[in-house]
Amino acid sequence: MLSKRRKYTGWDGDSKGQLAGTQKFKDWVVFLNGGKIRNLGTWKVRPMRGKTQPSVHGTGRAIDFGYKNREDGLSLIDFLVRNADAFGVEYIADYFPPEGGRGWMCDRGDWKSYKKGVISGAPNGMWVHVELSPEVAKDAGYIDSVFQCLLKPAK
Repeated sequence: MLSKRRKYTGWDGDSKGQLAGTQKFKDWVVFLNGGKIRNLGTWKVRPMRGKTQPSVHGTGRAIDFGYKNREDGLSLIDFLVRNADAFGVEYIADYFPPEGGRGWMCDRGDWKSYKKGVISGAPNGMWVHVELSPEVAKDAGYIDSVFQCLLKPAK
């Protein structure tokens, strides 16, 4: 399912720390995946790997999730794209696919394959980079409510 198109924020200034919604999102994803998905990092003011421009990690809105097998990574990616609008997911970088990984972005609602060097660490990287919208990244209560809705048994 393609999500509706939304504006991509990108780097919009560094925060003084991790944002509450980002932390809550990370906690839920790690918890629900029972050890199959792990947190590789969230807030850190730094440039993008191999580049000079600032990383969205510095905004407090980005998370890197690692996995040990591709099936678990694809399951997470599927979940993120399927629920992108609800969680305010703006960007997903998948570092695994040849030739240079791929990226999903909210303003196009689809995947784009990258050439080697566009995202450092691809191909064959066993992690997924996720960026949340500024509003959602600040709101832990909202993140809780979305996960609780998704986890309710169907009637």
